[in-house]
Amino acid sequence: SSAASDVYKRQGGISMSLVLSTQKKPIIYGQDTTKILEFLGVYLEDEFIGISLKNVLEISKILEIFPVPLTLHYIKGVINLRGEILPVVSIKEMVGVKETKEPTRLIILETNLGKLAILVDSVYGVLKIPEDNLEPNPMTSIYSNYLSNVALTPQGFISIIDLDKLFPPKEE
Repeated sequence: SSAASDVYKRQGGISMSLVLSTQKKPIIYGQDTTKILEFLGVYLEDEFIGISLKNVLEISKILEIFPVPLTLHYIKGVINLRGEILPVVSIKEMVGVKETKEPTRLIILETNLGKLAILVDSVYGVLKIPEDNLEPNPMTSIYSNYLSNVALTPQGFISIIDLDKLFPPKEE
């Protein structure tokens, strides 16, 4: 019999440390993977914009927008979403982009200012982007102050919008 089995017998059949030192540590997959972030890809004019999925509550077709007098120019009015009154914001007007395309969708968001709807020209869908692929915004555009990052995706270059900058918390 081998030396190992002799030791095993001498310990009363209990063998706890009979792991050979030549054994490699098991490979645990996914240990050092980067975080995958999810964004809703939308178009504002020809800009491909990403909105963090954790802020997106739903996507709606354009509902009847009721104008509200004496509000900021980029607040288009309010909608009645299943009995809930939500303000509708035009990000294009907010940042000063000339509107040539007609918005086709409302994105209902949870923001620092509560629930609101933003107008977008079209919705691409959900994109999964590894955190490592996000770069600081290198460009200066009218959106620059409101962008957190940019990334290259198979669908093209996407600018990630920073909703905290777009809708900062109200000062008390």
